[in-house]
Amino acid sequence: MINFKTLAVSDFLRSYWQKKPLVLENALPNFNQPLSADELAGLAMDDEIESRLVRETPKKPPYWLLKRGPFTEHDFTRLPKSHWTLLVQGVDRFIPEVAALLDNFNFLPQWRVDDVMISYAVEHGSVGPHYDNYDVFLYQAQGSRKWLLTTQNCHAENYIADLELRIMKQFNIEQEIILHEGDMLYLPPHIGHYGIALSNDCMTYSFGYRSYTSSEMWDNLSEYLLEHKKNDLLYNDPSWSNLKAPGEIPKQAFQQAQKLLKTVLTDDVLLGQWFGRFITMLDSHAESLLPLINKKRTLNQFLNKLKKAKQITRNPLCRFAYINDENSGLPILYINGEYWETTSITPDLIRRIANHRCLTLKELAPFVDKNENQKFLYKLWQLQWIEFTTV
Repeated sequence: MINFKTLAVSDFLRSYWQKKPLVLENALPNFNQPLSADELAGLAMDDEIESRLVRETPKKPPYWLLKRGPFTEHDFTRLPKSHWTLLVQGVDRFIPEVAALLDNFNFLPQWRVDDVMISYAVEHGSVGPHYDNYDVFLYQAQGSRKWLLTTQNCHAENYIADLELRIMKQFNIEQEIILHEGDMLYLPPHIGHYGIALSNDCMTYSFGYRSYTSSEMWDNLSEYLLEHKKNDLLYNDPSWSNLKAPGEIPKQAFQQAQKLLKTVLTDDVLLGQWFGRFITMLDSHAESLLPLINKKRTLNQFLNKLKKAKQITRNPLCRFAYINDENSGLPILYINGEYWETTSITPDLIRRIANHRCLTLKELAPFVDKNENQKFLYKLWQLQWIEFTTV
């Protein structure tokens, strides 16, 4: 759990979350560095992992240079002594110890998590002044970094044209913060920030939380309605008795369209079915990494492993979430953008699987004697969405 000190979690959520920045000292007291700078560079050489190198050239246009991975050892040996940053995206998807750090943030919905990005910078290394469309916790795991913040001009028109990086043209500094090892800065969306490494071996963990634009949601809802033929109602004309001209669109006509669309937005069951799928959808990169079903895994193999297992762990690529049905109170499960039929599964098992990254054998014990529960867990194991792991 994050060390909020005297600030209650409820106060953070009420006063800071998606509202204003907050600095937390000694934010993760039990933090142990999961990987070194060399290991991070090794990840950046993997073609399955998204990575970037950003170099700043203060006296030479275009001043900011971006190169995308995968990289080679030669790329790293050619770097200057200062003014560069390596960024590796989605490290939680590959390093279990990094995925485990997300347990510190369980006061927020897990389905809001985007990924954990880790950056390594030498002195003066930066990715430039910019703003994001998502919430982020910036944890200083090593070294120190200066952060300059602003609430002004955080809009698309304020980006420098013809750069691969999004760099703000105008950046009026309103606040300056220095993070030392163990400190963390929370930033809501649309806060301009400019982080500059004050030391070599500066390593920052970015715990990013997804955000959705209204256009994204409308597009996805439309696709869902078409695919599932939901709410396939017909548009009804208004009265044409007062029509003055055949080319006119009277207000009553589009009010009828509005009325039709409102029937979708006020249908809680339909919206819940769509939203559960929408918020558990994987991004294209995660989907490409998701393993194929392993049909060689048998139910007997699963049951034998279950007897000896210490714990099961969810695949960090996967997204599990559920909605408690208002009428029955039973959980409706969604995994990786799909609804799962769980009528015969013990409700508390569904909730535990969705709420916990890992479950010990002791925590599973009340559920594993039931055949339907065994088959449910076996199917997840066959899909490689859960695995047996050591504690």
